[in-house]
Amino acid sequence: MASTPAALTSLPSAFAAACRLSRTEGELFERCRVALVRRFQNERIWFGLVSPTERIPRVGPVEGFAEAVEVARLGSGETEVIIHADPAVLGEMRAVAMPLALGLSVVLELRSILLERQAALDDAVFQLRALRQVARLLSSVHSIEETEQLILDFMAEVFFAWWACLYRPETTVYAPKVFRSLNDRLRPAPIDKAALDQVLPAGSASSGADDISVASLVGPGAELVVPLDAGAERMAVLVLGSRISDKLYGRAELELAGTLSFAAAIALKNSELVEQLHSAATTDELTGLYNRRALEERLGAEISRSLRHQLHTSALLLDLDRFKVVNDTLGHAAGDRLLIQVAQILRQQCRALDVVGRLGGDEFLVILPMTKPVEAQVFVARVQNSLRELERNNPDFGPCTLSMGIAESPRHGTTVSSVLAAADTALYKAKRAGRNAVEVADG
Repeated sequence: MASTPAALTSLPSAFAAACRLSRTEGELFERCRVALVRRFQNERIWFGLVSPTERIPRVGPVEGFAEAVEVARLGSGETEVIIHADPAVLGEMRAVAMPLALGLSVVLELRSILLERQAALDDAVFQLRALRQVARLLSSVHSIEETEQLILDFMAEVFFAWWACLYRPETTVYAPKVFRSLNDRLRPAPIDKAALDQVLPAGSASSGADDISVASLVGPGAELVVPLDAGAERMAVLVLGSRISDKLYGRAELELAGTLSFAAAIALKNSELVEQLHSAATTDELTGLYNRRALEERLGAEISRSLRHQLHTSALLLDLDRFKVVNDTLGHAAGDRLLIQVAQILRQQCRALDVVGRLGGDEFLVILPMTKPVEAQVFVARVQNSLRELERNNPDFGPCTLSMGIAESPRHGTTVSSVLAAADTALYKAKRAGRNAVEVADG
């Protein structure tokens, strides 16, 4: 799974070049296929396309297709894109095949719409802008917040909407997450989720304001409702107000909105998956704090900043005293509960700029930027008071204390390893002093 973001971000320039240079769908497919061949170091990748107007012969090598496996089949409008690949690259291909297939089908669908209605549509340049935005969303990875804003902005601009609002599902409602307005319209209110899902179930097309059941839910002034569905999962709902040009949303606009909604939904899904992958790579599963890898990266960044700007950064290494006794007498489940509660205390007592994480076992690390060891004692006192309250409320755990070692950068070290080593030495000095003690590194 860790290769998914890399796979998504390594291909966009090749795909953009393919879209720019290709004159036919077949040439587009071959250029994109070559980009994937280079990315996955395997020639045995095939594309296929079925549409009402033409059927492009399978694009790929002549031999080997008998052993190929279908990795993606996706329809957009009346066009269907199929991707096959060698079983040897099946796992990696599946991570990017669906967004690629979707991107190709969106490109083909938009191209068809533009060719059919070029004479009648005065705003073709804005549809091309939408195509570029779709390519941007599909070929790069953004945060969830950035993706939401991008979707809202390009959809509002393509359709010349006075206002637009992107709703995201939250328990029983669709909550207005991102909103923009060129007039004085107030931010829209939440929409009843169950009611809207009933009138616009997953897979529904975009709806105009003439649908009374939809209009009653989204409120007055809304003229276009666009569901953003990734398969059976509804990622969001986009609501657009009237158009600046005073033109109504016609059949062409509904079709374009539906085509763009596929790309927008997949882009949202991709951004969520990437953030989940990042969180899994940097978060301790038990406590929800930073893990060792993320802590070392953050400590390295703070040390660099302290050297650049002549600041002080304190690193506190904390070890839960007699934790083995809790595990041996109450069991590991009780030990996990104690670790979780200690993690909550450390998080609560930290400032917004501080960093707290679990190095492993019963050992924690707290990074206090712009803080000297003597100033860190304020944080230590707050933690110790909270631990005493934890002990009173949970007497079965027995004494709840921490031994702590403090090292300061740059005084005790200018690298992650040297600062942690100094803090570790101070920690064991606190342990030898009888535990429930705080020691500062020598030097």
